[in-house]
Amino acid sequence: MKSIILLFGMPRSGTTWLAKIFDSHPDTLYRHEPDGRGTLNSLPLFPSRRDAEQYRHFLDGYIAHLPDIRDEKISASLPLFRKHYYTDATFALRRLAVFAYKLASHFFGRINVPDFVDFASHDGIRLVWKSIESLGRLGVLTTLQPDARCVIIIRHPCGYVSSVQRGESIGKFEAGTKSSNDWGIYEALLELPAAKARGLNMFKIQAMSAVERLALKWSLTYEHVLSETEGMENVLVVRYEDICADPLGEMQRSLQHCHLPFAKETEAFLSSSTSQSSSDYYGVFKIPLESAWKWRKQLTPEDAAAILRVASGFRAGALYPE
Repeated sequence: MKSIILLFGMPRSGTTWLAKIFDSHPDTLYRHEPDGRGTLNSLPLFPSRRDAEQYRHFLDGYIAHLPDIRDEKISASLPLFRKHYYTDATFALRRLAVFAYKLASHFFGRINVPDFVDFASHDGIRLVWKSIESLGRLGVLTTLQPDARCVIIIRHPCGYVSSVQRGESIGKFEAGTKSSNDWGIYEALLELPAAKARGLNMFKIQAMSAVERLALKWSLTYEHVLSETEGMENVLVVRYEDICADPLGEMQRSLQHCHLPFAKETEAFLSSSTSQSSSDYYGVFKIPLESAWKWRKQLTPEDAAAILRVASGFRAGALYPE
């Protein structure tokens, strides 16, 4: 199996759409958020690349195990795509198994779905790891995996905040605590150099409004990852809004960065996913520009201004100079 592709970003930043575009490629093997549910808890959320070597054995083993994961949430996220390593018969069997096992999971919980493929016997497969959990670990990962190709996706801070708040209002998140009140994350963020340089502490954070705290989480998280990966040739930073404005051009650039040819299957999915809209909160079928800028109708001008004030002065904030 060739070098891994890492597609990382914060929640509600377009990571699933980006990942499904990569999943549509016939040469990829996709793993959807395998690091969820605490599987990487032995690794800090925001480690320094200076300490990368102490995590090498663990992470090398973890990445080597990713193709073997059969959990239906991780290995069989919808929609499904035909791959070069499937015959007509094995792909038909795979589709049948996925839908049958997903139906069964409603009654028996998360279960494993067979792949019907020996991945080791096929050349040219590119493993794709999509994550919203390990963005802060990216400096360590790319240091230990210098052959990996990575795409970091960033969404406008107002778009991120608006989408998180909408998800909480309709009960889409498993955690009972609101993201703006997740004090454990803020305690970890306060240990970062960017937070210390700004004299931040928990008292100041708790005095902020909910939208300001979310904007600060966005700013400090991306400050860390952009600092950790600065100057790395194998890391590409893309704005969600740029993909929405020019899906074909931006995805050709991202695929080229990851050493993947632009396949007709990917072009077909890109066309279908941008020509129709679904009301599904986690759906990948959206009218791109509507999705990119709908926060302008959802946030008050006062909240939007507060978010931009917090983000200003950070590296990621500089990507949105308005």
